[in-house]
Amino acid sequence: MKRIKEFFSEFYNWYLTLLAVLVSLPILAPITLALGLTPIAKVIYFVYSFFCHQFATRSFHLFDLQFAWCSRDTGIWLGMFIAALLLKLNKVKGIRWYWVIPFVIPIALDGGIQTIFTMLNLSPSGMVTETIPYLSNNLTRFMTGSIFGIGISLWISNLMMAQVPLEQSAVEKKAKPKAKNFVKIMFLIIAMFPFYLGIIGIWDVTSNVYNPVAPIESVPKYNEDGFFIRRENGVCSINALENFLDLECFLGRYYKIIAPN
Repeated sequence: MKRIKEFFSEFYNWYLTLLAVLVSLPILAPITLALGLTPIAKVIYFVYSFFCHQFATRSFHLFDLQFAWCSRDTGIWLGMFIAALLLKLNKVKGIRWYWVIPFVIPIALDGGIQTIFTMLNLSPSGMVTETIPYLSNNLTRFMTGSIFGIGISLWISNLMMAQVPLEQSAVEKKAKPKAKNFVKIMFLIIAMFPFYLGIIGIWDVTSNVYNPVAPIESVPKYNEDGFFIRRENGVCSINALENFLDLECFLGRYYKIIAPN
């Protein structure tokens, strides 16, 4: 208990814990659902549904059930947590806000171009056609997301480190050469790919129906049977065009009590 108390006496450790929880819960969603702990799974999917589209074709899976957020968001928050942890351990240095710009470019191009082409190629029924000139895949989504998350974290988490007493702060420790820090950041970005392979490997081992598409989820997937279906391989699946949230499914009888007649 003393060690736990000492750990949480430092502001930055609260910040790290928050990031760890944000990263872990979406992964626990399919696990709790597979274990029959549906109420817990519903809470997780419900909370994260406000921050992610939760399209099955753009999400990682465990036990044939999708994460509570998409592959891009998984990369973003995993990158943020790992970078924040390495800052805590003084393995990398933080960056100034203007150095975040290069980290934003890959995700802006990947997500932006895909969004534009997707919008231009929607049929009247709301289904995507296979004539889209560019459609991202889970590999590029995860990697561009992780690059973005690392860059944001190297800036924001570095500011958070300033809240730590000076004698403990990595911000105040002996600065390493900029070139050396740049190399470390590049290695960190490259190291996200093995993380991706690990996720894909666990997905493939635990699933029998919704397995990764070869090679390593690096091909686009088309939502031909309903582009806007949310949580198709999760809980409370719904067409986002008809209803943003299926509150009756998520809240059950409690929703019926408070819902207007």
